[in-house]
Amino acid sequence: MLMLMLPALLAGAQAAGSHSLRYYYTGVTPGWGVPEFTIVGYLDEEQIVYYDSERRQMEPRQRWMAESQGADYWERETQDRRGHEEVHKRNVQTAMIRTNQSGGIHTFQEMYGCELRSDGSIAGFDQYGWDGEDFISFDIERMLWVTPVTWGLLTKHKWDRDTGMNHQFKGYLEETCIEWLRKYVQAGQSQLTPVQPEVSIFLSGDGSRVCCFTTGFYPRSIEVNLVRDGLVLDESRSHGTLPNHDGTFQQRRWVHVEPGDTAPLPCLVEHPGLSEPLEVFLVHKSGSNVMTIVLVLVVLVLVAAVVGGVLYWKKKQAGKSGYNATKTSERGENSSNSSAPA
Repeated sequence: MLMLMLPALLAGAQAAGSHSLRYYYTGVTPGWGVPEFTIVGYLDEEQIVYYDSERRQMEPRQRWMAESQGADYWERETQDRRGHEEVHKRNVQTAMIRTNQSGGIHTFQEMYGCELRSDGSIAGFDQYGWDGEDFISFDIERMLWVTPVTWGLLTKHKWDRDTGMNHQFKGYLEETCIEWLRKYVQAGQSQLTPVQPEVSIFLSGDGSRVCCFTTGFYPRSIEVNLVRDGLVLDESRSHGTLPNHDGTFQQRRWVHVEPGDTAPLPCLVEHPGLSEPLEVFLVHKSGSNVMTIVLVLVVLVLVAAVVGGVLYWKKKQAGKSGYNATKTSERGENSSNSSAPA
């Protein structure tokens, strides 16, 4: 259920030199074989912490995260999250009542955190969802809550009346959250360094698709496009960005072409690991060029065979004549010392 919100929120979340800290809370109606409450925390696109209502412990998800924080940190985080667990379980029941739900599986989600952008500016956010739809969000500039649904007005009016809480929460998002973001970035600096993609472009075996394959890059956010005459081909397709085994990512993008089409079709890649956009071109090989290469290889093989045959024949003829310069020399050096017949 968390995945209802996660892909869209992570997509394009990080630009070069910028960082974000995000927490995702998910409460689920009980009795469906999954934890009633879970928390996942992300630094940029790396999961750094996890908590659920079955284990009830805040746990690190990166080695550098475990090594950089002491036992008191994990105990404090665990106790704090246990309190959030009880609140979100009640929120699930409250939302069911207000939306006239008496059964079934339902989710109550919250996403909050902060961003530190490459230009030094900051941003904070807190938003809630119910069954995958927006429920209420915090307008940090006006310190007011905004809801797109009528049943959310009761919550909005209640939270807006508590101006002290709203001021406190704005301070947390713009100050405390940013401080922790900087600490985590420093602790995980080696893992968060952008890695530029390896890019290759090729034609499918039947010549019907041009494919651009990018791999080995970090962070996840990347822009890959196939271009014709300076225009991005909107009809190109991709399965999305997928993880590699080493923590980097890969993406394959392709477009259908007419067999024999040799028009330039470069692949344009933009990524935080690149100082400027990278353009890679497909090199077409004509049939005549391929035939020329084949003929040259055949000639070289024939020449090698002829030379080898000549050398073998000469060696065989030398063996038949009994002539061997080295052996003759040796016999001459020893002849004065022996009168025995040959």
